[in-house]
Amino acid sequence: MKPAWQLQGGLGQRLRRKLESAATVALTIARSPQAHLDRGWTACRAYFFSIIFISILLSKIFHIYVHLNSLTVLSLLAWGPTFFFLDILLILGARGLARSYEWRTFRDIAALCTVLFSAYASSMISANLSYYIHKGMEIHWRLSNDFHKDKPSAITVLSALFVAILLEISILVGAFYATPYLSRVSGAFLRIWGVVLSATYRYFRPKKEALPHPDTYEQIAIDDFDIGDDNSDSVSLLDAPQDPPAQRGRALLKPAIVVSCTAILLFLRVIRPTDVVYSFLSGSLPLAPFGGLKFGSSQRSVASLPGDFTWLEGKTALDTFPTFDWLHTGDAATAFPDWSPFRINHFNNTEPKDYLYEHYNPMKDPLHFPNLQNDLLEPIRDVLHSGDMKIKHVLLIKLESNRQDVFPFRSDSYIMEHIKNSYDGKIPDEVMTRLANLTPTAERFTGFETGFNENKDRPTPYGSLSAKNAYTSGTYTMKSLTGTVCGVSPIAIQGNLEYLHDIYQPCLPHIFNALNEQSNITNQTEDWTSWPWHSMWMQSHYGTWDHQDGLTPAMGFKDITTKESINEDGAIYIPEEPEDEQKYGHPDHTLKNYMRDAFAEAKENNTRLFIAHLTHNTHTPWFKPGEYEEYFGNGNGWNDRLNRYLNTLKYQDDWLATILDILEEAGVIDETLLVMAGDHGLSLPNDGGITANHDPHVGSFHVPLLVAHPKLPSVEIGSAVISTQLLPSILDILIETSSINEQSAHILKDLLPLYEGQSLLRSLISEKDKKQEWHFSTMNPGGTWVSMRAAAKPYRLVVPLIPDAPWRFTDVVADPLEFHPEEDMNIVSLYDAVQTRYGPEAAMWVSEAAHISQWWIAENHRRWKFSPNDPTS
Repeated sequence: MKPAWQLQGGLGQRLRRKLESAATVALTIARSPQAHLDRGWTACRAYFFSIIFISILLSKIFHIYVHLNSLTVLSLLAWGPTFFFLDILLILGARGLARSYEWRTFRDIAALCTVLFSAYASSMISANLSYYIHKGMEIHWRLSNDFHKDKPSAITVLSALFVAILLEISILVGAFYATPYLSRVSGAFLRIWGVVLSATYRYFRPKKEALPHPDTYEQIAIDDFDIGDDNSDSVSLLDAPQDPPAQRGRALLKPAIVVSCTAILLFLRVIRPTDVVYSFLSGSLPLAPFGGLKFGSSQRSVASLPGDFTWLEGKTALDTFPTFDWLHTGDAATAFPDWSPFRINHFNNTEPKDYLYEHYNPMKDPLHFPNLQNDLLEPIRDVLHSGDMKIKHVLLIKLESNRQDVFPFRSDSYIMEHIKNSYDGKIPDEVMTRLANLTPTAERFTGFETGFNENKDRPTPYGSLSAKNAYTSGTYTMKSLTGTVCGVSPIAIQGNLEYLHDIYQPCLPHIFNALNEQSNITNQTEDWTSWPWHSMWMQSHYGTWDHQDGLTPAMGFKDITTKESINEDGAIYIPEEPEDEQKYGHPDHTLKNYMRDAFAEAKENNTRLFIAHLTHNTHTPWFKPGEYEEYFGNGNGWNDRLNRYLNTLKYQDDWLATILDILEEAGVIDETLLVMAGDHGLSLPNDGGITANHDPHVGSFHVPLLVAHPKLPSVEIGSAVISTQLLPSILDILIETSSINEQSAHILKDLLPLYEGQSLLRSLISEKDKKQEWHFSTMNPGGTWVSMRAAAKPYRLVVPLIPDAPWRFTDVVADPLEFHPEEDMNIVSLYDAVQTRYGPEAAMWVSEAAHISQWWIAENHRRWKFSPNDPTS
């Protein structure tokens, strides 16, 4: 058989030429790595551009879809095309970069930028989509450059990494098949405009020779453009031979369409009304981390809402430094760090600053309704004054990630709907029995009916004041701790920065330390009401999360037990657990021996304990030692997460029972006041949210809250309360039960009226003189929204702190699970929507809430000595 190049005829010659060409190319590539890169870029540039095209277009379609409820059908049809304006510019810019330029250095830079931009854009939309699937909302990219303070966002995105990888692969595969079409269409678009602009320039350019006729266009047929090299200058296309008149008219059709559509888009963009919703939807995802397009504050339209709120103008609750006969000026900074009349130290690596110091005075707070003048609740009045109820110790337990309807777990909770559906409506008896006995200790504490009576014997109530309508002061754990331990509203800024600013009220450890400073406090007496207090902080997991190691001492704790201290060399109790379990933090039961020792030492040293404890196992990813029980018939998706969550709730309930055993063994169960509150809830059964991060759903705010003691009757508090009310309630009960000596009672009576929260021991005031009691909660991680409600009304308003976040209104009586919230980027539009759907009363409430929120946000910053315009404040 003859070699290929010896074949006769044209076939052999063509084959020979191709082989010679291939050999030449191979030799060139072997000799020049740069030539290899050039040919590789020529082959791949259209593909990388296709990735950018799909990523940007998909991100905008998804962005509009998420916020469709902020638009009417008419506004979407009229202004929807303008939302793509910035994205089109980015796509055309990327198409320009994806060319093969003659200048090699510029070509290399353009190639690198195109590849990096494609990876950047596709990874952003993959992360955004996976976060939405995982969490039910978009990532707030404007805050993403601050992930060291916003760790919950970073962790949540990483937990959805598998979904993000699948989405990324889908984009890459889709771009491969779409490459010929996207490159051809975008290239044709640019060439059409190149021809149009060149013809326009030539037409108006002054010159002596005759001008070409304006109809001199090259025929531009999109189907004829090749995806290969497009180095040709658009201007040179004008020199191509003219086509016959019949074809010229057809050739002008496509440029006319492109120019007309562009002109219409520009015209709509120019005449589009100024609206924060339209500006928000016009932003492009690749620019989001850099702030995107800047537009006005989301608060600017509040002033146009109806209502007279002049009673708030110029008002502030800041007043002169308080003085007491038991607290000398020189001792103030030592006893209460925020009460120095001379200087406030800021621990952010700057020099201390001098201020004209002012302190929070509730009597000057226009939103404060004191209730200390009211009588004690009738069911507990006699018990508190009988002398039988003694409070030697206080144990404050923050329940991590506890929804109100799981403490105790109830048969009418929304989680039960998921369980029923997993079994097609009929839950097996053995599963129902396990569910009925999921949280017996919580049921004992609250005395609440769970609806499982047929499957269990109800435990004997422990005795407590338990609230069914309690909200947390902040859905970020660090902020919730400050609100509960210090009785203050957390600062409405991003992340845990409370420890760097002025915690404007004494925290419980500060108060107990102030009692210790009195001359008649001693452990050399049989009168336990005069014994000194010892404050302790206990948690079994990491104590360094988002500067918690700065916050805990700032709240007054010096004796601190965390995973770090447990693991220190020479630690008394080394937990025996597999290494792979320790990455979640030690289980809560690890603290058992530490609590036993604390009460034993208190008994030996004649001291009183204040222990604050944060549980852990109910936090994402819901890990517990041992095997998991199965509560669901179908363990996929949400059900698998809910199953793990229920298992950790059972573990937590067992831990609370163990704490009762510790108190019983120490002989102090009748002398210990137990105070419990959820740090935040979860919207997991409602929308799949696995954390409270950036979650406005009511499930993240509605938490368990109670004050328990064996001598108390079981009293259900139905009024709206908030966790900042726990501190004044603790002081109130210590006074009313005579659990402190006379001098300490005098001090607590001076301090108690200074707190903004009402006491749970007395009749609560929800409305007075046509003004309402307002409850504010910062939303995790703190710098995006504030949630507010009025104690007398069933409404909630979520208020944005940044321009690119929506307002949100719900009626938690008509829609307790918030299936149908009203959301809008513009408060005026939200007001109109609420008036249409809920009536004028609800709309006026929205107006009042919006006005009050503006005053409160500014006042909140003033109380914390925080200035948004001063980076060192």
